[in-house]
Amino acid sequence: MTRFITTSPGLRSELEDFYADYVHAIDEKRPNDWIEMFADPGLYAVTTYNNHSTTGMWWHTDRGRNALKERAAFTNGYFWHNPTKTLHTVSNIRAIEQDDGRVKSTAYFVMYSSDRGDLSQLYVCGVFDDIVVRGEAGMLFEEHRVIIDSETVPPNMGVLL
Repeated sequence: MTRFITTSPGLRSELEDFYADYVHAIDEKRPNDWIEMFADPGLYAVTTYNNHSTTGMWWHTDRGRNALKERAAFTNGYFWHNPTKTLHTVSNIRAIEQDDGRVKSTAYFVMYSSDRGDLSQLYVCGVFDDIVVRGEAGMLFEEHRVIIDSETVPPNMGVLL
């Protein structure tokens, strides 16, 4: 079992702000800002818990600036055709700062969706499994792996998680 310990006093607060900025970029439908949350070459990958724990297969993996731009463009098209509102919450952040300055972090996330009738409901939940680095503008994802709880697989994978 890996034990995570927040090693610096401000690390947890820094990560909370970073994750808040990340999910706000998604919920406010700002895919270009989403891209800027990644180091270059950053990695964004999504799978289910069952795939992760048994086969290690990922539904999709985007690595590098161009792949992230393609993912954002795809998502931007989805935003135009699906005017639902989303709201993410992030909790239970655990982290350890590595000797090379990178931060290994995990956090739980929940995404809610509201349809045109303003009915809000659970859309998807899971775990962020990340490696974060510090850049000139602050924290950036070197690797952002999203592991979806298998019982909440979203009906459309056109959304950013």
